Amino acid sequence: MASRRTGTLKHLSDAVLTEALARAPSDHFIIWNGRPCPAQSGSIRSQALALVAEVWEPVPLRVLLTRAARLSGLSGLDPDTVRSAVRMHQSASQASYFLVRRTLSGDYLAVADVPCPSSGARRLSAGDRILGRAGERFDDTGAANEDQAAGTLRVG
Repeated sequence: MASRRTGTLKHLSDAVLTEALARAPSDHFIIWNGRPCPAQSGSIRSQALALVAEVWEPVPLRVLLTRAARLSGLSGLDPDTVRSAVRMHQSASQASYFLVRRTLSGDYLAVADVPCPSSGARRLSAGDRILGRAGERFDDTGAANEDQAAGTLRVG
């Protein structure tokens, strides 16, 4: 049976957190599409991603790293491990969280390929728009086309 890493909290000084935040690009964000994703309970990835509760609202990567590092006072998940978990999720089946880069025009583009997003009808490549500056989502058209093909009406 394959082993999995569980998220053990560790003491992280303010200096360690500050240094890790300085290495995180200021234009990187996490976007959750609101759909559940398969996860192993207690894994580092599931603990880290569960800290993003905002649906289709970009959360700065630095905010996620801070949330994870301060789960319990000065203890939490190591920022480098959280970044790795976020990147691993991009290649997971049914990816619901997207690591994106905000452009100067306000669009949010995929940082890495997402072979199997949980919403939308197609694979995403690095550089594809996930969320537009006016709120348009990559899966808006795909979801509408899927519903039309199935002969169903999409509500809400």
